[in-house]
Amino acid sequence: MSGGLRLLPLGTRGFIPTRGGQTMSFLVEREGAFLLLDAGSGVARLAEPGPAGRLAGAERLDVVLTHYHLDHVIGLSYLPGVARHLKVTIHAPAPPLTEAGPEAIERLISPPLFPHRIAEWPMPTEVVAYRSGPLEIGPFALEVRAQRHPGGSVGLRVGDSMAYVTDTVADPATVAFVKDVDLLLHEVWLGDGEGASSAAASGHSAAADVAEIAARARVRRVALVHHHPGRDAAALEALRASIERRAGLPARVLEEGVPLDVG
Repeated sequence: MSGGLRLLPLGTRGFIPTRGGQTMSFLVEREGAFLLLDAGSGVARLAEPGPAGRLAGAERLDVVLTHYHLDHVIGLSYLPGVARHLKVTIHAPAPPLTEAGPEAIERLISPPLFPHRIAEWPMPTEVVAYRSGPLEIGPFALEVRAQRHPGGSVGLRVGDSMAYVTDTVADPATVAFVKDVDLLLHEVWLGDGEGASSAAASGHSAAADVAEIAARARVRRVALVHHHPGRDAAALEALRASIERRAGLPARVLEEGVPLDVG
């Protein structure tokens, strides 16, 4: 990796795990340290041989949440099963970045929704609120940005290697935040035929707007994430090709479980 990152997509879909795809979670590795961006149902893939092997020699896992919608946090309840040998720190956004704070995790990971509170987990686990950036987590330096989404969400930038922008309307202010990164992970919930009214109502982004952001920010490449569970492989390929053509730079649909070297 020579100073860069290794990205392992665990879940790339939005809302519902379907068609063999899980909801949002990405394992990022640098210098033997591991960062988990969001904890959707994709966390279940940490039990698979490949990801489990990557974490076998690790001592800790830092989880950074962007917000508290279930497709981004349900996998927290899987951690006692897939990360019980690790020291876990959950970095949870708080106002003014999001409307809710870590109390949302306490509500989810407690009876009657879950039998064991975090304090009762088999591994040492800490929940730490973050209200602004930058975040210094081991070898990772993260910039954060509040985004427009119901309840709020947070955009993340990991140095010049990558930016993670999901659950937000396509915002022109994102251009400066992600400028010149090697890889932009940007949500593409809405397709070419769905306009601004749909984006505003849902708090999500349309393909044409994502292409414009990527082009203006001069990112090296863009990956489609948080795409609609109703889209099959052919529909995703059409969306990818449309963004690549509009942006004039490489676009890809990430394959879950397949690592990618970044930056």
